[in-house]
Amino acid sequence: MKKTWGWVALIVVAFSAICWDLATSDQYASVAGTFKNESEFDVVSGATTKVAIVPSDYEGLASQVSRTVDPDYEQIEAMVRKAIELQGGLDWVIEKGDKVMLKVNLVGGNIPSGYGENTDVRVVKAVVKIIHDHAAGDVEIVIAEGTARINDNPAVAGSVWENSGYTDLLTDPDLDTINFRLLNLNQSFADLVEVSLGNKATAAPHNDSYYVHKEELEADVYISIPVLKIHNTGITCVLKNQIGTAPGAYYGYNKESGPTLYHNLFHDVNQRRWTDEEIVDFSSIAGIDFVVVDAIMTLESYKTYKGYNQVRFNTIVAGADPVAVDHVCTKLFCLNPDDIDHIVLAEKVGLGTNDAEKIEVVGATIDATKKNVAKNQESNGLFGRSNRTWILSQPFTGSDISTEYIAGEASLVPEAGKNGWSQPVYFFDDRIDLISYYNDPVDVVSYAFTCFSALKEEQAQLWLGYDEGIIVYLNGEKVYSFTGTTTFGDKDLVKVKPVITVKEGENTLLVKTYHKYADYSFTLNICENISTSDAGDRLAGIKFYTNAGQPNALPQQSLTENVGLSVYPNPVDTKATFAFNLPQSGKTSLMIYDLNGRLIMNLMDANLTEGSHTFDWQLNGDGREKIKSGTFLCVLKSGNYSSKIKIIVR
Repeated sequence: MKKTWGWVALIVVAFSAICWDLATSDQYASVAGTFKNESEFDVVSGATTKVAIVPSDYEGLASQVSRTVDPDYEQIEAMVRKAIELQGGLDWVIEKGDKVMLKVNLVGGNIPSGYGENTDVRVVKAVVKIIHDHAAGDVEIVIAEGTARINDNPAVAGSVWENSGYTDLLTDPDLDTINFRLLNLNQSFADLVEVSLGNKATAAPHNDSYYVHKEELEADVYISIPVLKIHNTGITCVLKNQIGTAPGAYYGYNKESGPTLYHNLFHDVNQRRWTDEEIVDFSSIAGIDFVVVDAIMTLESYKTYKGYNQVRFNTIVAGADPVAVDHVCTKLFCLNPDDIDHIVLAEKVGLGTNDAEKIEVVGATIDATKKNVAKNQESNGLFGRSNRTWILSQPFTGSDISTEYIAGEASLVPEAGKNGWSQPVYFFDDRIDLISYYNDPVDVVSYAFTCFSALKEEQAQLWLGYDEGIIVYLNGEKVYSFTGTTTFGDKDLVKVKPVITVKEGENTLLVKTYHKYADYSFTLNICENISTSDAGDRLAGIKFYTNAGQPNALPQQSLTENVGLSVYPNPVDTKATFAFNLPQSGKTSLMIYDLNGRLIMNLMDANLTEGSHTFDWQLNGDGREKIKSGTFLCVLKSGNYSSKIKIIVR
């Protein structure tokens, strides 16, 4: 009898396991908005930008202070002034009469200033004084934040503002002649406005639309003053600071538990993570003009002060390009910017550059300033960031992953858009979401292809996640294969870490996957070959691209000089005349970008005939927004042709 019941129990357990596997393996359904064709990111790469690093012992300061002790206010003000001076000053940022919003970072309800959790109030005081001096007092300054705490009103005793030292600024005798105030961005719904980002939006669940405080849009200049620290998004710095502009009156306190009648931020919805996309969308709304980073006291491991996670940096970082500043600050923490999702995505939508070759670091060097800090221990097992852009084959019906559905698959080097292969596709999640791309097929095998360049031949770890059959080919050699099914949860993004050898120069990578029951996705990163608790950083110097043999080549033909773009006069005061000669008829656009690659305005969008054309631009007319003085990039596009020229506006 005992044996009989034993067999019954075994059968029940086995049946339950099968049911559980089928139920959980198909946990992901097809989700809209998880991928986008690379061609839809229509961004012009910016010119070189400057980022200044000024530690307290920088030789360019009148007096230096050790980086191991807390500097006083006068030293911090000198550091901020020097950083702003080194990167080029504020002449092209702030004009007399401007309304300037300073977006600070306030998190902790009972954490004093200078502990690393909130922006050090001494840094903010210095920025207020410098702006006042620059504009000779003719400026309105608004210090703004929408904290994640309910008790966030500057006028309430015991609020985040008071505990972190900000209300003390209102009675500071050094500031009594300066026109500034504190602003709670979490105010009532009546103070909010809806903003649509259209095609520039990246977080699909929000349907391109967000609410922000009306004064954010009314400001002439927007300056971000974050505190540098580790977070489960990788780091908190310039871009992550923008989540604080999501008003609690609409999105709730902690930004994802809004009142029933209102809304939430969809950090996690439909089994997908959207935090980084929300960061980028709120950064796009803000239109960040300048950045001063508080890296006096920073935090490792967590975004909040734990009593043991402080790392003193005694450093100020400043620049006009928010993506470039985040790039530099990530390296100061000895992390790879290509592993921080919101940094990479922000470049793709035109908020700045993540290209080290286009970032000129002035002041102290990164190597002389950086410190190896502990990562966030809760961020998907320290997984950096999947390669997100692939070209994909058509799906092939079949259940045997060992079958060659394309002959000679190991050595395939396909071309985008040819022979059944897609154009380059960008995925918004660490999971390469094939179930959504192929619209939830069953019993299919498909291929994903990319290339990457490496600085030298060396060993690396292939961090790989999956839940059904998968084969990976590197440079024509099979480096990993799996048949069967396994679990693949959000906290289990990496199943294996086989050691591979990458070669100097171009490498090809082909991933073959099978789908029947599970969520039909995979994760892949190529990481440093180390086994410490801080493993998981992408191999330094590698760059992914999909056009084999032409890394990072643009799929367009440049116009020759005789059909190129010219402008007169240059520099421009009130009117500019553009001249160009089209080799063929077609839809033609003429756009103005700043040097960070951000679109300022679209001057023309029309169907033009072949031949010579001119276009007059009235800088302060035509009902257009006034453009400030500075250097800009004018870009002409027509069919497969493009041309660009720098212009100076006085």
